[in-house]
Amino acid sequence: MKLLRKLLKGVSLTAAMFVFQACYGTEPDYCVSEMTFRVVSDKDQTPLPDIKVMAQRQSGSDDCVYSWSLGDYTDSNGVARVQVDLWECIEADYKFRFSDEQSQYELLDTVIHVGEPDTVDIVLHRI
Repeated sequence: MKLLRKLLKGVSLTAAMFVFQACYGTEPDYCVSEMTFRVVSDKDQTPLPDIKVMAQRQSGSDDCVYSWSLGDYTDSNGVARVQVDLWECIEADYKFRFSDEQSQYELLDTVIHVGEPDTVDIVLHRI
């Protein structure tokens, strides 16, 4: 009798796990893509350090608005590396925002299809 009870418990637990898996599925696959930006000044093409780079995933429709996430700050060579998550490893459009703390340069928003170029040159215009 004890053996039958243990067997039924095991079968019941397995059935419950199967139903849970069928209803809720597994975790989606996430891939990470890295974008590299080289940010320079419009006047003399000098690299701009300490430029804040933020990323925002773009929705295919207007029903979903994603929040901004901090990517990185440019280094002394004007280079920033930003990692973005790609849901189920599908390439996506991201809006990237470039700004400086002193507001010496115009804020720049640009949409880039992540998965195409790995390095993008960005030119900021001085105010």
